[in-house]
Amino acid sequence: MQKIEARQFFQNKRKALTQSECLKLDDLLLIQFQKFNWGNVKCIGNFYPIDKHNEPNSILLAKYLKLILPDISIAYPSILQDGQGMEFFEETEEFIENKWRIIEPLPIHKIGIESMEAVLVPLLGFDTFGQRVGFGKGYYDRYFENNTNTCLRIGISYFEPIPKLEDTHQFDVPLTHCITPSKIYEF
Repeated sequence: MQKIEARQFFQNKRKALTQSECLKLDDLLLIQFQKFNWGNVKCIGNFYPIDKHNEPNSILLAKYLKLILPDISIAYPSILQDGQGMEFFEETEEFIENKWRIIEPLPIHKIGIESMEAVLVPLLGFDTFGQRVGFGKGYYDRYFENNTNTCLRIGISYFEPIPKLEDTHQFDVPLTHCITPSKIYEF
């Protein structure tokens, strides 16, 4: 399957989900999330879900991590003003909406990728090789391109993988893991 087809396929599946179905899938994701070994994670990058996309509730997952790892630091991305990249900042009590209507933390304490043991990566879907289908802007690929071995790249998906994305290229950075409502994939 080509990326453009996969993106449409997963977007249609998400649009078809009801709020009740999303809540059930979030509960199932949390069960799988609890099975993951978080023992060495002191700082994790997270993302703020966009409601209109029926995205998995990554905030719920972060709350769980804070319960089991009270000293964990959580960082959230902020898109650079030129729209060509992003940086992570430590979680703040207050979030702001950027010019693209994406929720971000206040840019107070920047967290470099070398300080994060894991990053939860938003996606629409993924394939059995760990290649993700994102929203097409390339923020995460650019962020990871020079840092592919420094932290776990963990996708969170409501759906199981497709067999293979046919049009990946050298700049696509694969996931190391993906958590779905029924399974944890390791690549």
